[in-house]
Amino acid sequence: MMSRRWFAVIEAVALALWIGALAGFAFVYAPIAFSVIGDLNLFATLAGRTVRALTLLGFVCGSIAIVAALLRARWASARSLAFARILLVALALALGAYDAYAIVPRMETTLRSVHGSLAAIPKSDPRRVAYDGLHAASSRVYGAALLLGLAAIVISAIGTMPQHRARHAR
Repeated sequence: MMSRRWFAVIEAVALALWIGALAGFAFVYAPIAFSVIGDLNLFATLAGRTVRALTLLGFVCGSIAIVAALLRARWASARSLAFARILLVALALALGAYDAYAIVPRMETTLRSVHGSLAAIPKSDPRRVAYDGLHAASSRVYGAALLLGLAAIVISAIGTMPQHRARHAR
């Protein structure tokens, strides 16, 4: 039978892989790709596909993390933090899904309605205003999912600290 530590490792790796990929896209890949790819439409298409791929990665890694947290919750000392982590991961997954399957498709529809380069349209054009508003909403939702995932990682680390276990064992 696997020990609580193995479940902690599995959960930590799953969360780190997913949340690290989200952070890598937001803080490394997207800024570099935006500066290299001169075509805003091409960049937007690439970013939309990447967000959907990261959402699928989130479903896999988030599910693994949730199962590991549920298994860790069998031990009373880990139960309260396990349910907090599960809630954070579930919310992050829901936000990621909302971004990938509700906001991004609307951005893509707006982009297709342009029939040319989005960059060539004045910022006051209703299509550009709509796209920019959707992009801002997508960034906020994506950022919230990233922060929730980071919070789950922090709580997971706190739950494995010896002083935390000793305090709850009393």
